[in-house]
Amino acid sequence: MHQSKTLYSPYKKNIESVLDTAGGNRAQIETFLYKFNNNHEKMQAAEFLTANLPPCDSATLPSELLIENLDYAFLARESTLWGKDVSWADFLNYVLPHRVSQEEAVKWRKIFYQELLPIVSKCKTMREAVLAVNLWCFSKTGFESTQRWDQNPLMTINRGYGRCEEAVIFTVCALRSVGIPARQAMVPAWQHSNDNHTWTEVLIDGKWHYLESANPDYGLDYAWFSGSVRKAPLVESYAYGNVKQPEFPVLGRRVGCTLLNTTSMYAPASRAEILVTDSDNKPLNKVTVYFSVFNYASLRPVAAKQTDENGKTSIILGPGSVFVSAAYENATAYAASTWIPGEETSRKDIQLKLSPNNKPEGTILFRFNYSDKLAQSAPAKNSEGAKKIEFDSLKKDRLAKFEGMKKGAEIFDTALSSSIAKAGLNTPEILEALNSCSEKESEFMAETIRQMETADLIKISSNELISNADLALKAREDAGKAGLKYDDKIFTQYVLSPRIMYEQLQPWRSSLYPFFRLKKGDKISDKINSVSRFVQSLSTVTRGPLGNSLTPLGVFTSNRASNDDEINIFAVAALRSAGIPARYLDEQGWAELFDGQKWTPFYPEKSSMTGKQNATAESTAYYSNWRTIKFGLNGFPKGSKPPQYFKDFTISKLENDSFFQIVEKTISGSCNENIWEISIPNGEYYLISGTRNANGEPTVSLIPIKQGQ
Repeated sequence: MHQSKTLYSPYKKNIESVLDTAGGNRAQIETFLYKFNNNHEKMQAAEFLTANLPPCDSATLPSELLIENLDYAFLARESTLWGKDVSWADFLNYVLPHRVSQEEAVKWRKIFYQELLPIVSKCKTMREAVLAVNLWCFSKTGFESTQRWDQNPLMTINRGYGRCEEAVIFTVCALRSVGIPARQAMVPAWQHSNDNHTWTEVLIDGKWHYLESANPDYGLDYAWFSGSVRKAPLVESYAYGNVKQPEFPVLGRRVGCTLLNTTSMYAPASRAEILVTDSDNKPLNKVTVYFSVFNYASLRPVAAKQTDENGKTSIILGPGSVFVSAAYENATAYAASTWIPGEETSRKDIQLKLSPNNKPEGTILFRFNYSDKLAQSAPAKNSEGAKKIEFDSLKKDRLAKFEGMKKGAEIFDTALSSSIAKAGLNTPEILEALNSCSEKESEFMAETIRQMETADLIKISSNELISNADLALKAREDAGKAGLKYDDKIFTQYVLSPRIMYEQLQPWRSSLYPFFRLKKGDKISDKINSVSRFVQSLSTVTRGPLGNSLTPLGVFTSNRASNDDEINIFAVAALRSAGIPARYLDEQGWAELFDGQKWTPFYPEKSSMTGKQNATAESTAYYSNWRTIKFGLNGFPKGSKPPQYFKDFTISKLENDSFFQIVEKTISGSCNENIWEISIPNGEYYLISGTRNANGEPTVSLIPIKQGQ
């Protein structure tokens, strides 16, 4: 081990924990950590970055990525007019970090610095530079909905568009690359409509401002959502590491991250004091209290707080109604809290008195509308004024690059061109893979590309594609020799596919195949058991809100996982690497494997239960005949527009008796004359519906659907 001054570092305990969780990647993190022993400032920065690394980064990041990130962060500090004016604390929290949210960490900083430094060097102030960087971001990407997992900034360039969080990741990285402190801000769930939104905050001359990411329609402190955010239930901002002297209240301190409650920066805000007791009024310690709003026709949590030894907690919330819930052992409590500015000066205190056999039920109006005398009027859009020609030209140039890629794909393979072209600026990598693969791999390579998510096509390399196909075909051959055979459709979807669920795509097969491959004489059942044994050997690691989930490669390298999703996704990858078809039923919480005839349940942590459909109450319900419920909704009479799932109603589960989770996949149904008939596995659910008034305020109904009802 290297000798380091880390022994005396204030981050010593956290660094030791990170190195421990790095597993087989420990040497890479140590190389980075001890690289700067002869430079005191850089050494401090390396220790700060290391101490707050999320598990996904400590398990997989190469040292050169972290070294380049740190070197170029300091280079920006030295080579921009404002670099040295940024305080050391703000530099650590908002300039130095290599990641913004839950994207895969990649080497973006040098690329962005080299392209943006000539642009911002012409700017006389940081404010001017912020707008110049945002315009550059607009030249690279537009807005469009994508997938559930976050693109990294280089993927967004390759794709030419991203959703709001991906635009934030891209813009924050661009700003940080030239020494401008920036962070992500978010409304976890709107209450006046569905969905959520996230945007960029920048620190200029000691004051935080906001702007719409990669969208130069407006300047600072105004965006399309400026009116909507005045009704936000909560706004939270993310800082890498521990913020020691925060300007805003701390919503929570998590692993490697400080969540700041910045609601008051955008909307009227009031603190709610919550007391949680048992039925005898005894205060309850360490009880999690959830705060939810009506969104996507369910009650979606926007925050969670834990009580202290006096049974108390508090939170600053914006205007409107929230559903407040808590559970402890077999006792629960539910309440609605409403604060309307102008009607009351502050939100009333809330007592949750927990009692057994208590379930939420009934109808309530969720309010949020108020007379807002401070609302801003929208300034003129830049894209509609004098700069329209410039903006249109930037967009045209961006789109032209993708048209060129599309034409190249059409020339190469007309039949496959639409799939290839989804790779955007990564199209040359896909073409190289198709051109270089063996004849045996060729058929399956084309099918892989047809089925791959766009988010995977824009980042995967030709070598990774070829290696994935080669090893999958070898694994299929190994499985065949062991007596397991299946058709090409099963192979393509459940062995060859490198994607399992919503994890970040990393090349796991080249590491897992040598370890889990079926050797001569191995039995399929023994290999399944060996996967279970590996899973059972995994240690638990705590994960914060920054950083993506541990990928199969990350779990394998670190020998750790933070939740059941990571365990099951890894188990599926391990089985596929051995040529055993597998998939993950994420709503159920277990995997399935194909035995050559049928799909059977696989519980990675309990090998004795493998293949047993009645192993648990949940699996028994899932594999048995599903129940059918039939209902109509108030406000949707026969002949009117039928109620829609996610918009007007959902079937939701009350998880841990504390918060609701929408049933998205384990459900089927049809609507006839505004009467819905829905099939779901037997169990306890809630029919949640809402009808909005002229102000958009929903009257929300919660109806329990009991077991066997």
